[in-house]
Amino acid sequence: MNNILIYLVVVPLATAFLIPFVDIFSNKARKILVGFSALFEFSIGMYIITDNYAAITEHTFFLKYYLGNWIPPIGITLSMDMLSLFFSTLISISLLFIITYSIGFIGHHEGKYYVLLFLIWAAMHGIILTGDIFNLDVFLELMLITSAPLVAFKRDRNGTEAAIKYMFFGAIGGLFIFIGVVLVYFNLGTLNFADIAQSFSLLPLFIKKMIIIFFLIGIFIKLGIFPFHFWLSKAHSACPSSISALLSGVIVKVYIYVFIRLFFNVFGFDILRETGLDIIIIVIALTSSILGHVLALSENDIKRMLAYSTVANLGIIVAVLTLNTRLAILAGLLHVMAHLLMKVSLFTATGYLLQFTPSHKLQDLKGVAYKNIILFAGFTLTAAGMVGFPPMIGFFSKWHILQAFLDRSFHWGSITVILGSIIAFFYYIKYIIYGFKTISIGPPERFRLILSVFYRERVVTNIAILFAIAVVVVGVFFKLSYGPIEGAANAIMDPSIYIESILGG
Repeated sequence: MNNILIYLVVVPLATAFLIPFVDIFSNKARKILVGFSALFEFSIGMYIITDNYAAITEHTFFLKYYLGNWIPPIGITLSMDMLSLFFSTLISISLLFIITYSIGFIGHHEGKYYVLLFLIWAAMHGIILTGDIFNLDVFLELMLITSAPLVAFKRDRNGTEAAIKYMFFGAIGGLFIFIGVVLVYFNLGTLNFADIAQSFSLLPLFIKKMIIIFFLIGIFIKLGIFPFHFWLSKAHSACPSSISALLSGVIVKVYIYVFIRLFFNVFGFDILRETGLDIIIIVIALTSSILGHVLALSENDIKRMLAYSTVANLGIIVAVLTLNTRLAILAGLLHVMAHLLMKVSLFTATGYLLQFTPSHKLQDLKGVAYKNIILFAGFTLTAAGMVGFPPMIGFFSKWHILQAFLDRSFHWGSITVILGSIIAFFYYIKYIIYGFKTISIGPPERFRLILSVFYRERVVTNIAILFAIAVVVVGVFFKLSYGPIEGAANAIMDPSIYIESILGG
């Protein structure tokens, strides 16, 4: 029993409830609370890693906590295996730096902003740790209702419209997932992941298909996979760039985790193969990837371009994972990490640069590189990683994906990876060239601060540059990430480890 797991949910949840009370007395006290809580939450994750280092290196790591000492399948279980640890670590590192970035980026309604941010953090860890399909749905909806106000944080027409669409389609996706949960409970009489995994194969084929389809549609809507992609770009581009980084870089990875946990560990991948749904998923995901790249190429708005790029990369991640080979799983998880780092890097850099332009449009970015040449160089390097140039981490993740498709002789997948990279080169180079274009008046006169709420410039630029450096450094030393990724892949490929660890008492 490991009650430390509950702190990963309780600490950000408690922080969210404390912020309004602390804010009454002092803004400074609130900032201290925010910084301390973010660092403490991150430290919990680091403590788990260091305290269980031997088990992690041997890929035998597993923690569990039974709430109220109620043994499953009756009680609620929190658990962390190598897969949960991989995603939890990515979430904690990203949120720590996004919150630090926000301290220098958000200058109004900060109390409300951080309340919502910490509630999202709690919801994400709840999703990662829960071993109960109903509580999974509860935490998914908590993440939706706390992230929607952040989409509308600018309080303008564009943000409000985007938030309404985000909330509406997120709720529709949640409804499909909830119907799936109801079908599971009515047919199996249990909500526990491990218990469902043991009994799911005994259900009639029609019922299994219905459950799978409801969950697939719900997750695809939340991920923005074709044909449910149309709402994502507006939502991810309308909010402050710190939230765009969170949505495009981190939250969508939580939905990838849900996809993996449900269809590989709980329901079992065999049902997808038996029904032919695995091929359908791959085709839809590859279509979504190409469409995302094409839409990004046609965009004249840098944040919408980055959002459509997310659609493209999510499609390729889902497609390669669904190949269900060891190489494909490793490639998919490597690209999850790579895309998170690169997309957070791009949005944090873009967030800074856009404070000095009247709009997100391409023509208004002319010469913006000269505002901060180092930061724009970081943006350029990260964009090169998104295209697939070495030695950035994006090159190695895409190379593994290409190998995974070739290994299965799935040539359409290989073509999609190559074609997507070629298209990505053209839409990124367009913005890079404009950024370096000369302008008729000098940079100091051209680039004046647009938003008075923007302050602590050094904090913002340092975090953006740090993420760009991480894209290069993690790429150069990418083999160091093999151990944790292989452990996570083992947890995916062998669901019996998860089932036995939960139900073994």
